[in-house]
Amino acid sequence: MHSFLRTGCFGLFTYAMLAFPLAAFAKQPDQGNPAKGGLVLDEASSRQGEVQDQTVIVLHTPYQWELSTKQGNQTLFIRDWNTGDEIAEDLGCFMCEGDEDNCNQDGIFVLTEPDVRDTTAFLLVCHKGAHSQRARLIAPAQQSTPVIDVTGAYFVNWELVDGKLLITHDGDAPNNVIWPLP
Repeated sequence: MHSFLRTGCFGLFTYAMLAFPLAAFAKQPDQGNPAKGGLVLDEASSRQGEVQDQTVIVLHTPYQWELSTKQGNQTLFIRDWNTGDEIAEDLGCFMCEGDEDNCNQDGIFVLTEPDVRDTTAFLLVCHKGAHSQRARLIAPAQQSTPVIDVTGAYFVNWELVDGKLLITHDGDAPNNVIWPLP
């Protein structure tokens, strides 16, 4: 009887040690991704490099974008299917492929904040003239279009850092632009 109690208590103790710590871990927040929230790149709706005429539906949003070339001029159309609104942005520049002249930054990039309404933004990066590179951010839900418009003498770089867009360039100061602002 004594060994049964000892074995039974040991089994109960082992069960408690395994069951309760696992339950405690299950309630802890995800430590692997501390920067939850913020902007993310919608890779399926974005196009890098030299972008040809096309229409792209941005899933899980009311938007689509279309690039159209007429008589050598490219125009980016952004349409909101809920409101019927359309933004037309003349590029006045060109996009290129490869690593030369920072062409790997060129393209049309869709940025969204999952589960937050009206946060879709369109980042257009292209070359202007012999060497300059330009970045424009269009956020249809905001009143001002474009929200950001910067030109670098030779380069524009962009990246997402902690859920925010960071644009750096070698043009007129300020040489760093962050969006959205806190």
